[in-house]
Amino acid sequence: MRTARLIRLIARLFLLILASTMSLVSFLGGYSALLILGDEDNIELDVDFSTGGYLDPAVVDNPLEFGINIEFKIYNEGYFDLEDLRIEMELWMIYHEDVDKNGESEPISIRIYRGDKSFSTIEAGKEKKNKIKIDIYDLAVINWSHIEANADRNKKVYFEAYDIEISAKYSLGLIAFRVVIDKMELEGYELS
Repeated sequence: MRTARLIRLIARLFLLILASTMSLVSFLGGYSALLILGDEDNIELDVDFSTGGYLDPAVVDNPLEFGINIEFKIYNEGYFDLEDLRIEMELWMIYHEDVDKNGESEPISIRIYRGDKSFSTIEAGKEKKNKIKIDIYDLAVINWSHIEANADRNKKVYFEAYDIEISAKYSLGLIAFRVVIDKMELEGYELS
C-alpha cells in the first residue's frame, strides 16, 4: 500500500513539474514574441537597385547584371531561436512618367516582383542579415521599353514593399506566428 502511494505521489509531482514548465515556456515564448514584434527597429528592409542607370534590362550592357537586392535585418531579442523563418512580399516600383510638354509628370506604380524566401534559424539575442536577390528572370512581365522611354529622368524611382508577411516558429517550435506589414517605403534611385 505504501509503494502505490509513493508512486502516485511521484507521478503527481512529475505532472506538476511538467505542467509548470510548459506554462513557463509558453509565457516566455509569448513574451519574447512581443519583444521581437513590438519594437519596429527589430525588422529593417533596404533595397539596392543595380542597373547601370537604365530601367530596361534589355538596354543594360549585360542583362545578367540587372538586379535588385532586398536586405532584411531581423534582431531576435527574445529567449528562444526563430526557426523556419519565411518572408513573402510584393515589390512595387514607382516612377514618374512625362504626361505633357509642360514638364508635368505623374507617378506610376508597377508591381515588379512577388515571391517568398526561407531563411536559416536566428538564434536568441542575435541579429541576422539576409538578402532576397531578384534577378531579371524573377521580375514580373513588364513593358520595360515603355518605362525606359517615358520615365522622367529628373525624378527618382522609388520602391515600396507591400504585404510583407514574416512567419516563423518560436519557443522550441511550440509557437508559430505570422506578422503582416501592409506597406513599407524603401529607398529611391537616381536615373540620371
